[in-house]
Amino acid sequence: MADPKAAAPGAAAEKEAGNKKINKMTPAEIDAKLNELKTAQGGQKSRYAKQLIQRKKALGS
Repeated sequence: MADPKAAAPGAAAEKEAGNKKINKMTPAEIDAKLNELKTAQGGQKSRYAKQLIQRKKALGS
């Protein structure tokens, strides 16, 4: 059987790349995420999208 501990470091690195905190995103990354959300998660009405929009306004973009 495969050792789950051996696969964990690679999986953790992949997971971190996809789960970046909103307050650490650049304005360009926020725009890219908002474009992705247009067709997913309820569009601009989702809680995540609202948080992204709020952060974008706070950055002054």
